[in-house]
Amino acid sequence: MESVHDLAEREGAVVPEEFARHPKFRRHEHGRWITFRDAFDFANAHLAGKTCCILNLDIFLDPAANWAMAAELAARNVVLCLSRTEFDPAGAPYRDPQLMKGAFASSQDAWVFRAPIRIDRCEFHLGTLGCDNAIAHRLKEAGYRPVNAPQQFRVFHYDRARGKTVDNQHAIYAKERGHLARTYPEREGQYLLPDIDMLRSVDQVLEDLKVGDLDRYSVICDVLSRFVKIRHP
Repeated sequence: MESVHDLAEREGAVVPEEFARHPKFRRHEHGRWITFRDAFDFANAHLAGKTCCILNLDIFLDPAANWAMAAELAARNVVLCLSRTEFDPAGAPYRDPQLMKGAFASSQDAWVFRAPIRIDRCEFHLGTLGCDNAIAHRLKEAGYRPVNAPQQFRVFHYDRARGKTVDNQHAIYAKERGHLARTYPEREGQYLLPDIDMLRSVDQVLEDLKVGDLDRYSVICDVLSRFVKIRHP
């Protein structure tokens, strides 16, 4: 890792000395809660040609993961949108059972990409409900390939101060962000990103969702039309 850039929301926010004095740490007084637009614009202006990662503040990267491979994927127009693993300092890491039920399709906490990156309609805040699927949609809309591979590239969630869980997250967002807690970016387009290693069969997904015959047929037509092209002589 070359550097860590802290786009600080509040002036004077306390950063522990061991981090503040680290030669790789860079602090930027941004002055407000950042949006995806802010993060992408910063990367484009200061980190062009580099592999970048946007992280929520309660997330850190697994040092054992193959981040060199992540960089190779980013160079091929892939944006890794990674779901978290819960970090327990007193025990083994684990994955949230509530998020497991949906294969983590609606929850991501880290985004790995190569700068520069050009994305439209991403002026919504990191960490708001619905932003994960909204940014996945904007990435796909812009021609990138969003991929959620959280078992291959683990990112850890560690939050002992707020005690945020899937069950209480709505109340915590409302308390911390007020009117910004519900801005509904997903209503302008959403794209679900399940763990790539959990859902391997389209048939199984259709069975689990109890999709009817006509909708199943439409999915088959979409698959054929994507991968098979008719060319008459």
